Amino acid sequence: MRTVIAALVLSLPGLAATADPVDDILAAAAADCSGFENGVFDAADAVVEVDLDGQEPLDRLVDTSRFTCSSAASMYCGSGGCSLHAVVGDESWEFQAEGWRMIDWDGLTILLVARDGGWCGGAGSQICFEAVNWSAGSMLTVMPPPG
Repeated sequence: MRTVIAALVLSLPGLAATADPVDDILAAAAADCSGFENGVFDAADAVVEVDLDGQEPLDRLVDTSRFTCSSAASMYCGSGGCSLHAVVGDESWEFQAEGWRMIDWDGLTILLVARDGGWCGGAGSQICFEAVNWSAGSMLTVMPPPG
């Protein structure tokens, strides 16, 4: 269904970004794929509903490791992992991830992101983990902010 939505968004000339970050992420991925030898994009099961902030509606994770493009074997991932987008309402955060898990710590929801070791002072072939939670409308983590 999301693939169809992304395709419809791309087919409308002059359409500005949508109010939904997930639709924007899918539309950009579909455009990248289509622009590479007319590839066909499939989001498969990349969009997962989760509860990150403890409020309705459910939040979403977009795991680009689940994307496929018929004309490119590895368009959406690199040696350091794939993009993982955490979408809460109309805000989105992006992580470079080797994988992820949602965990419950005595009722607190935590997004655990597997990172390549370069994020944690190690070598790229090593894996470390970043724990992320939402509190009072903000994403919290002990990882230093990018850049």
